[in-house]
Amino acid sequence: MRFGVELHQYLDAKTILAESRAVEELGYDALWLGDSQLIWRELYVLLGAAATATSRVTLGVGVTNPITRHPAVTASAIMTVQELSGGRGILGVGLGHTSVATMGLPRATRKQLTAYVDTVRRLCRGEEVPTEHGPIRLAFTDPTATPPIVIAASGPNMMRLAGQIGDGAIMAGQVGHEGVRRDALEQVRRGLDEHPHPPERLMVCAGVAAAVSDDRAQALEAVRPHVAQGLQSPLARLGPAALAAREELRTTYNTYDHMHPGARHAAVVPDDVIPEFAIAGTPEECARQAQAMFDAGVDEITIRPYALPGSSRLATIQAFARDVVPRLR
Repeated sequence: MRFGVELHQYLDAKTILAESRAVEELGYDALWLGDSQLIWRELYVLLGAAATATSRVTLGVGVTNPITRHPAVTASAIMTVQELSGGRGILGVGLGHTSVATMGLPRATRKQLTAYVDTVRRLCRGEEVPTEHGPIRLAFTDPTATPPIVIAASGPNMMRLAGQIGDGAIMAGQVGHEGVRRDALEQVRRGLDEHPHPPERLMVCAGVAAAVSDDRAQALEAVRPHVAQGLQSPLARLGPAALAAREELRTTYNTYDHMHPGARHAAVVPDDVIPEFAIAGTPEECARQAQAMFDAGVDEITIRPYALPGSSRLATIQAFARDVVPRLR
């Protein structure tokens, strides 16, 4: 059982760095930072700072994309993180979400993502890669420090692709009352059977919003902005009230407030759907949800912590480590 923390950089840089230190001190296994250049602070600046401020935790990119980051830039950045951290980096890649939406750009296709992962991986290994403008290579790479590349996925096609080309999968979206859907994990395993050079061990992470409190209503309220983005997935299995909320969010969702605790558009999210998309509630409830995910086959639960009303995000990180994790270990 691994636990990670993903910090979305809507808070200031110094606070992010302080939280990064706390993640390691509290015993978490991994620290992840997001990549959305117009709404959050710069990923690689803060990941580099976190590399020097920590000594043990895995440092994850959660996640970049082929549209706003050229593969040569990504390879150079992640290999620099590898140098600073002693090889603790892990590269998450997806099709692109707010990073491309705020630029008015289309998401990558699965074909583009496949080519991107191959190019980045080869550059990190020190190989020369052909391009339409001539061959390129990374001059300072260390092939022994090539990071694992994990694929962000929610639907069956992306889950299968994660198994086909990745060293792991980051599962996002609907997790359900009984934990991660096993049919999604089966798609990863199916893709792994088709992987030309399968990794020795495929890592499956579940990225999920989290808030814990003896006051269940407070915890549900805290994660509502995160659930608002989950409701918009066409793959989510929703009841009538949630479907009505999704319809309203199509016109009210503010991309610049994506998963921000102050997002006003989140008010339409009904309470009863929140447990389908988040680990939220009392410590006992959170522990049951987390255990169900591990039982389904997840290797790491990566919490995306949300502050309770009048509190801080750090307090949620502390509470989860203190009140939830020990109930599973």
